[in-house]
Amino acid sequence: MFVFFPVGNGVFATSAFHKGSFLLEYCGDRITPEEAEEKEKKRKSRRSYVFYYNWNGEHAIDATKWSDRLCRFVNDEKIGYPKNNSAMKLKVINGYPRLCLFATRDININEELRYDYGDNDLPWREVGFSLYFLF
Repeated sequence: MFVFFPVGNGVFATSAFHKGSFLLEYCGDRITPEEAEEKEKKRKSRRSYVFYYNWNGEHAIDATKWSDRLCRFVNDEKIGYPKNNSAMKLKVINGYPRLCLFATRDININEELRYDYGDNDLPWREVGFSLYFLF
């Protein structure tokens, strides 16, 4: 993982990956969406590492404390934009849901991994938004 200003944290490929390759798993504390919302209100930092998903109901994974896991540092890029090269998919393994990041195209060495967070209401997606104020 490298830090790149003004983007902040980012994850870069240390080897090449083919389209369809498994890249990373999004790991964290499994909590209810209500618990996630409460935690978000109490956080002093603007950074959120909560991923909401549906599997037999709504769930959330909070990766805030999981700083050693890289997937939480993968940055956002809308589908259809040139830097978008991966997608998060829900895979059920042995009856347990796992959020897995897969390559949607071939990825070169040193290329940053990016996927669409699935939320169009993100401040950095606004025209003229400066990332400087997030950090």
